[in-house]
Amino acid sequence: MSHEHFARYWKAEPRPHRLNTGRSHELPPSFRVLEFHHERTWRYATAGMSDGIETFVVTPSPNPRAVEFLHALAHFHRTGARLGLGHTVNFGAELWDGSGLDHGYLSFPYREPEGFDSFDNGEGRTTVAWLIPITAAEREYKKANGVEALEALFETHRLDYLNPSRASLV
Repeated sequence: MSHEHFARYWKAEPRPHRLNTGRSHELPPSFRVLEFHHERTWRYATAGMSDGIETFVVTPSPNPRAVEFLHALAHFHRTGARLGLGHTVNFGAELWDGSGLDHGYLSFPYREPEGFDSFDNGEGRTTVAWLIPITAAEREYKKANGVEALEALFETHRLDYLNPSRASLV
């Protein structure tokens, strides 16, 4: 279902990825990370993360680490803590070398068209969360001040989410 949802909104056919390393064998056999080339960006989306949530990240160029991070995120969601909007995660490495963006924030996908934020998976609704790469300082800011404060910070500074070398907003 998520494959069709993303393809419909991004008007592109995906390239599916499935890692065979680490603990990927603990994910459902049907799990994939879908790679889309859409409007001069690359979008990586989970398919089969869970019945309740799927997530995606947008990059300015092809990025194999996005595939790895989404596999790890799905594994963490299924075997560790259940994730949802407003949660932050530690990637354990930078999404781009030298970027400082080594954490992620699960946000409402407000830059996508209306209706993109959820879909019917046949057994209920699935939420679609935008995984925004952030710095450790931005994650700490969110922990100390809350989700609304972090979102306000992004809006005030006009977060350049496609800039891998952007400075921390904190």
